Amino acid sequence: MILINIDSLSTTELQYIAQQEGLATWQSLDREALIDALEEAFEDQDDEIPAALKGKINRNRYCNSLTDYRGTMQHINGLPGVEELPESYFDTSIHLLLRDPQWAYAYWSLSQSAMHTVFGEQGELDGFLFLRVQETVLDTNEIKTFDIAITSEDTQWNINLPNMGSSYLVDLCYRDHKGNEMSLAQSKSVETHSSYWQNNGEQLALDEDLFTIHFSSLVTKEGEIIDNAVIRDIAQFLSKGVL
Repeated sequence: MILINIDSLSTTELQYIAQQEGLATWQSLDREALIDALEEAFEDQDDEIPAALKGKINRNRYCNSLTDYRGTMQHINGLPGVEELPESYFDTSIHLLLRDPQWAYAYWSLSQSAMHTVFGEQGELDGFLFLRVQETVLDTNEIKTFDIAITSEDTQWNINLPNMGSSYLVDLCYRDHKGNEMSLAQSKSVETHSSYWQNNGEQLALDEDLFTIHFSSLVTKEGEIIDNAVIRDIAQFLSKGVL
């Protein structure tokens, strides 16, 4: 039995699956021929599979992600339209992407000239690298900063954003052994916006069911509460002994 979604797969995905299934002629087949060949190959395999295992195998037979095929990470270079991404683009840049109102993702790279500045002719780090996160409060334009120490091997970082209702940008910075600092690259800014509950924490604090509905997902399996601005406000409100 062939699962649905085979027609939704791209030709490249079909070629990849055919390659993994050992179809010797996969490179010369067009899309329709690939589908027919895969259907025939899997029908032959189904006849040899015990009934108790068919459902499990068929569930994973087709997917829309090359790297998820049968749960494996396999080398797929050589297929049409598939290229390996370089480890570095050899430019000096840093980028900041907003994941949600509390977290941002930063990634960066260094050019050869920047590497020479940082590591010198001897190739040894004469100082250290760090990220300087700048927060601008949207309502007041107040600017705050904090630093995150990184190593020369790091190329990405998840950054916890202290407050909603602010814009953030990040500088990739270097400080030498004399204490001199320089910004190697700066990201564009991203904005977060205050939620309704950030300004109405008392309502959540006094309603246990409402609090549970909104924040049960912020507790880890180990029972630790994830850092969250609204929860900090609620804790501060409860610490005043209102109840």
